[in-house]
Amino acid sequence: MNRRLVPRALAALAALVLLPACGPARKAAEVKPAPAFDLPDLAGGRTSLASLEGKVIVVDFWATWCGPCIKEIPEYAEIYRRNKARGIEVVGIVMDSGSPQEISDFVREYRIPYRQLVGDDTTGEAYGVNQGFPTTFVIDRKGMIRTKMLGSPPTKFEKLQEVVDASLAS
Repeated sequence: MNRRLVPRALAALAALVLLPACGPARKAAEVKPAPAFDLPDLAGGRTSLASLEGKVIVVDFWATWCGPCIKEIPEYAEIYRRNKARGIEVVGIVMDSGSPQEISDFVREYRIPYRQLVGDDTTGEAYGVNQGFPTTFVIDRKGMIRTKMLGSPPTKFEKLQEVVDASLAS
């Protein structure tokens, strides 16, 4: 290969790799009503969005096979512990992760203290969870989605706490 082409090829490759990570500038999330859900929980009951009315809810769509999701478990547990006395609910909606028993075993092994629901495609589609896991939402006391976060950016839990605090204040 021509020695002059190597730096150009490397620059082009770097641009292709970095472009998806940077992506276009995003607009602020539109505040809109959270879609209703009624999903099975791991204790054999059901939980609906309506049953959580009046609370600020952090909803995390995740999967047991998702590395970034697993890495975030301790941070969600901390958000839960720090805020539960303030009326905050943290709800995991587990997607594509096997039987309820397999999910229960995983939750027990990782000592996840917050509520877990078994998700389905209908709920995922209603929330627009179509770009991967984790996808996290904060729903205010009036049932409005205040933020949607895709993935695991470094400041995710600081931003989640800010949105939770602002939702409690409104």
